[in-house]
Amino acid sequence: MNQVNQIKILLMEQLQINELETDIFLALMKSEKTTSHGFQEKTNLAADQIIEISKSLERKGMVIEINKNEFRALHPRFAIVNRYRRICQSNNILFKKNTKIDNLGIMLENYQNQV
Repeated sequence: MNQVNQIKILLMEQLQINELETDIFLALMKSEKTTSHGFQEKTNLAADQIIEISKSLERKGMVIEINKNEFRALHPRFAIVNRYRRICQSNNILFKKNTKIDNLGIMLENYQNQV
């Protein structure tokens, strides 16, 4: 299994985000923002779908809206821990260090830095 597929599976399993959210989040890791040149083509989604999915990721604490309907991913480790914290809160689970989550953050950071 390649690194991208492994990251996608972990994002869906550990952070309870769906496949489209995962695709948008990973695309944002490689692009500066949703309005960056070529972003829509990379995702193969219509602009309104990208906005809707990005708003969902914003509610989950993984991206921010920097201008109207223009989104940017948070730093990989912060986005992952932020989402994990929200899952813990909604499930009344004590938020504490989680090695799987920490490792996923590191994997995402490495993915983001790959050329």
